[in-house]
Parts: sequence; C-alpha cells; structure tokens
Amino acid sequence: MKTRRDFLRSVALAGAYIFTKPYLVKAFDFGANPVKETGIQLWSLRDLIRDELVPTLKAVSTIGYTGIEAFDFDGSFYGHAPKDFKQICADMDLKIYSSHTPITDKNANLFAEKASEAGLEYLFLPSFVGRPANTIDDFKRTAEELNRIGQICRQFNIQFGYHNHEFEFKPIVDQLPYDVLLEETDPGLVSFQLDIYWIVKAGSRPSKYFTNHPGRFHTWHIKDLGHDGETLIVGNGTIDFKSLMKYSQSSGLKLMIVEQDNFTEGTPLYCSEQSLRYIHSNLF
Repeated sequence: MKTRRDFLRSVALAGAYIFTKPYLVKAFDFGANPVKETGIQLWSLRDLIRDELVPTLKAVSTIGYTGIEAFDFDGSFYGHAPKDFKQICADMDLKIYSSHTPITDKNANLFAEKASEAGLEYLFLPSFVGRPANTIDDFKRTAEELNRIGQICRQFNIQFGYHNHEFEFKPIVDQLPYDVLLEETDPGLVSFQLDIYWIVKAGSRPSKYFTNHPGRFHTWHIKDLGHDGETLIVGNGTIDFKSLMKYSQSSGLKLMIVEQDNFTEGTPLYCSEQSLRYIHSNLF
C-alpha cells in the first residue's frame, strides 16, 4: 500500500528530474517523425488518481507527458463533469487525448456528446466489455456495432476505435478474430488502438498488421513485455520498439500512449517517467 509520503516523494523526484533533463518533451528535436506527443493511460496510475487526482495529474505534466488517456468514461471523469475535468487538465498543461469507455450503440450519442465537451479526439472500446466473444459470428456482430458507434461518434468529431487484448489473436475455426474485426469495420468509422504488449504476447507480429492494414492504427499502446509475461518499463523488456517505429507513418500513427499494468521495478510514477525517458531518447 502506497502512503501519502511515498506519493509526495515520487512527485518531488519527478520535479527534480524534469529540471535536470532539458531534452524532455518540450525541448526535444523530433525531426521528421510524425509523432510529437506522448500520453499516458491513467490506468497506470489508478491507485494514485483515486486518492490524489490533481497532484497526480501535476506529476504527469512535470514528468513531461503532454496529455492523458482516461478510463471508465461514462459521460464524466472520476466524478468530474467533462468541462470541469478539461479545465483541471488544462491547468496542468495536459490535453485529454482519449478515453477507454464501456460504450455501446445505445449510449454512444450521450458518450460522444460529453467527450466532445471535454475536447477528446478519440473514444476507445477496450475489449468486448461483456459482449459474446465465442464464435466468428459474435465478432462480426460486434464489428457491425462498432461501425454504428463510429458513425455516431463522427457526428461529434470524435474518432472511435477499438483497443485489443490477447483473446482477439486466438484462432476460432482457423480465423483470427482480430482479422475479422479489421475486415468487417469501415476504416472511415473505426480506428484501432494496437496494444503492442498484448499482440506480441499473443504471438502475433505488429509489423504484419501495420503492413496489411495501412492507416488504421492512429494510436499505439506502449508497454514492454518481460520473460514471465509481466509488464515492464518501456525498453526493459523483450519488444523491439525501435524496429517498429519504421512503420509509424504507414500505420497512420499519430499518438503513443504509455501504459503499465503492474510494477516490479519501482513506483507507478517512477516507471511512467522511465518509460517516457526511453521513448524520447530512442524512438523519437
């Protein structure tokens, strides 16, 4: 259990780090790489934001992240109305790029409207969220729903997308469910947020999808894979992120989101800081 003292120590260290490392985000020369901003999925800091939302967002900004991706968006953000949360983040010099959300074609109109109020660019369905996922027909029906949700979101200038885990890469009658989702959705309505960790853990190759489905992966979830399957600081695991960056333009990449599920190498803030440091030093 992290104490308030642990949290404040992490914030202090983050502050010290940013002022001693001038090459972090705002002073970094990004060259020709199309990706100029990096966000963090707040699930990585879920225990902190539950108790210390505003100080945690301040720490995220101090470390050098340019924005955040929220989770569990249901029309509000952690008890805050969309416009209020937008202002909280703006005060920290953070953008709200996106959110994971239990969106359906029934609540999409409300969710998209509220997301627009907060200034989001993307809404992502993270996995099937209770939908049947046993047969290829289940995946085809969900793909049809994804198209309907995407159409609604587009009316509010929100790009809708789908975020994978591992189960989509397990064959069903010689078909990969993830392939079905890609083939059965309209590229103009449904983007895909490829979680690099999960696809590699499932034994598939991100490069194959970047090549075969150009322009469909506007955002990547970046977290590293340990030998025992644990999530690690980016750069400390087995995934060759450097080689994947040559697909950044063809895949349609516009934004990278750092996420880490568990922490064996330090506090969540420390790990988030180290991942960003690796990205800026090696991938941009």
